[in-house]
Amino acid sequence: MQLFFCNFVRNNMEKQDKKVRLQVIRTIVGNCPIENQEELAIELEKAGFSTTQTMLSRDLKQLRISKVRTRSGKSVYALPGVVYFDPAKTREELNATKWSLQFSGTLAVLHTPPGHASLVAYEIDELKSEMVLGTVAGDDTVMIVLTENSDREMVREMLVEAVPQLKKHR
Repeated sequence: MQLFFCNFVRNNMEKQDKKVRLQVIRTIVGNCPIENQEELAIELEKAGFSTTQTMLSRDLKQLRISKVRTRSGKSVYALPGVVYFDPAKTREELNATKWSLQFSGTLAVLHTPPGHASLVAYEIDELKSEMVLGTVAGDDTVMIVLTENSDREMVREMLVEAVPQLKKHR
């Protein structure tokens, strides 16, 4: 009976220690730019918790803490659904803002992320539309020469179908 009681007390104390340790980890990660488990272990040690790398890995997984990239390019731990640090945009997010389409007379100018214009011009030429006489591509710009009576909205719809990235930038 006494052995059962000792095991019960030890298990409950370990559970309490873990619960407190998890809360301390949440507080540290939520308030400090922690880049790796070694830094986290040092901060936990300062708070009175000695841990192992295995224990930290399990705790981070249980808390669903992951790494995010900051504007400065550093990767730091962040709590799920909470962004304490201003994350840097991914290349895809940056490129998404570079798509645009504008008209001037019988010309349409389509801006793309760097390096995309040639492929986009090729796709437009392959449509073989009666509204398009031809395209000229640079690195990030496609000039589209339209026929005299082309309807801009019909051209826009055709281009959005050929280049879905334009859909977000109407």
